[in-house]
Amino acid sequence: MRNSRLLMTIVLFGVLAGVSCVDAPEPDGQPGLTGQDIAEIERLYARYNQGLDFQDEELYLSAWADDAVFTTGGGEVWDGREELRRRFRLKPGGEGTTTTHNNTSILISPMEDGGASGRGYWIVLDVSESEPRMMMAGHYFDTFVRTSEGWRIKTRGSMRGWDWRLENQ
Repeated sequence: MRNSRLLMTIVLFGVLAGVSCVDAPEPDGQPGLTGQDIAEIERLYARYNQGLDFQDEELYLSAWADDAVFTTGGGEVWDGREELRRRFRLKPGGEGTTTTHNNTSILISPMEDGGASGRGYWIVLDVSESEPRMMMAGHYFDTFVRTSEGWRIKTRGSMRGWDWRLENQ
């Protein structure tokens, strides 16, 4: 009986410690992001990529806030959902018929205003041949906002690090 009380006490303290860690503030006193927040934000990268690659306009747009701004590595600025829709429709048949967009090494941090910032690497592969070939690579600098529909991309800045098309012209 005494052992079971001791075990239950240990379990109770473990549960309470785990719950307090999930919502613990960051060391600078700012509220942190929950695991659910981080997972939802990471899924935005996937919705963006798969929207392009599977030519799913609504999936692509679902990653963005209504007033989002996307600045491409080439300096183009797409401001708002309708501009992003227009960008999506620019290329016949969608952007990703023979390409795959991939993100890696994503870091997400809380911001003072309750939003989040993120950065990650991107790679675009040409999969039209039997052996995939890297087309472009770079990194994103993003900010995210929590909306009534969940987290969305508020701003995206893309820096192009390498583009085989520029080298092979």
